[in-house]
Amino acid sequence: MALPVEQFIRKTGLIAGICNIVLNSLFAWSGNTALADVPTGSIVVDTTITCIIMSLLMTLFISADTRRAQKAGTIEPLVPHPSTCRLLHRLPVRPWKLGLVIGFTVAAFVTSCLIILFFLLNITSLSFFVFVSIKAVYSMLFGYLVARWVILRQLAAK
Repeated sequence: MALPVEQFIRKTGLIAGICNIVLNSLFAWSGNTALADVPTGSIVVDTTITCIIMSLLMTLFISADTRRAQKAGTIEPLVPHPSTCRLLHRLPVRPWKLGLVIGFTVAAFVTSCLIILFFLLNITSLSFFVFVSIKAVYSMLFGYLVARWVILRQLAAK
């Protein structure tokens, strides 16, 4: 029986989010085994790199999974809203291009917000545990959103 698209997105997004939390927490710890305070400049660089690399990796895996589900008939066809369809068709279909577009776009937005927030609140560093906690929440949301965008784009390509 074929899964509705939204259910497929929720399942895939949850898996992507959990993988993101585990990997990003592990990367944060491996880069700071002393558990020292993290300067805001390092947080901005870390976030930028995370956005780009994780978007690319998630897009490659999720695109392949979506294609497999389509071929196997385990996911229902997409019935997109006309405005969503126009937006989706502007994004690249090739997974590596889509991953880079999403990664650079999200990185630009998120790092700009972080820089403004740090400046307005006069924050120069965060404790390691605050940094990892924020990164865990952000990673879950980021994983889900990337999964959603990738699945919708791949389904709209047919």
